[in-house]
Amino acid sequence: MARILKASGADSPVLREAAAILSSGGLVAFPTETVYGLGADGLNAEAVAKIYAAKGRPATNPVILHVEGIASAKVLVSQWPEAAQRLAERFWPGPLTLVLPASGLVPAIVRAQGPNVALRCPSHRLALALIRAVGRPLAAPSANRSQHLSPTRPEHVASSLGEAVDLILDGGPTEAGLESTILDLCGERPRVLRPGPVAPADIEAVIGSIDIWEGAVKMGDMQSAPGMAERHYAPRARLELVEPGRGCVSSGSRLAYVAFGALPALPEGVRGISLPLDAEAVGARLYALLHDLDDAGFERILVERPPDGETWMAVRDRLRRASAKESA
Repeated sequence: MARILKASGADSPVLREAAAILSSGGLVAFPTETVYGLGADGLNAEAVAKIYAAKGRPATNPVILHVEGIASAKVLVSQWPEAAQRLAERFWPGPLTLVLPASGLVPAIVRAQGPNVALRCPSHRLALALIRAVGRPLAAPSANRSQHLSPTRPEHVASSLGEAVDLILDGGPTEAGLESTILDLCGERPRVLRPGPVAPADIEAVIGSIDIWEGAVKMGDMQSAPGMAERHYAPRARLELVEPGRGCVSSGSRLAYVAFGALPALPEGVRGISLPLDAEAVGARLYALLHDLDDAGFERILVERPPDGETWMAVRDRLRRASAKESA
């Protein structure tokens, strides 16, 4: 297993070691406010290729570059529209990723050979300290095997990636628990490609009306941003979405049932789990819960369809993709 080390601050020996590993082309997993990322020097194509190899990530799926702020983002794009400026001023540092036309500095592998680049400035103190220590943008998709559950604790990273990562920075459990909102600014109208902690209404309050994409990209097809694949965020157990309140007819010690609010009557032997009717709280806890159920040996997880409404959009998106059938 990779080493898991705590960094006490920006000047700690552990963080300096992590920065040295990244500067020399290695991989370091680090916490953000959303999930743990698998970091590499984002301008070093060979280092970024190690991310793809470690994750088993399709070359058609681009990675997000994590930057220190607006100034470091601008050199990575060929256009920086007014909408980007206003959104970055409002939501950075934070869980909003902007997709913009890439400059020549961005390696093709980061962009999955496409014309655009996804950028965000994380708010976690260790993530920002690491970016500053390296002095370059960090490519950092979630630190897990491709299509599987994103990690919200350092032990999740170690369990998924083993020795494929050189070092894991321990920043404790992540806060938001779900990946960043991704907003594409390259078309005629801004478009959310992946829902996340920053809600569409919050974005519209800054730049006006936007579109929301709710489709799915088949495995192996080109993605214009991360998180668009038909199957993603999946536990090892088979996850199935069911209608709320109907319970389940199956039984067995390896079956779990997850409800939002009150649990229905369940057969003997089925483990019932009630989550609050609070989308933010559920988002923060969801991946950790699924990791725990995997670790406990559950083979099937029945999850009630989340409530309707914009606040539940990100949870619905993750569960819909986690429940999609595996590609043949």
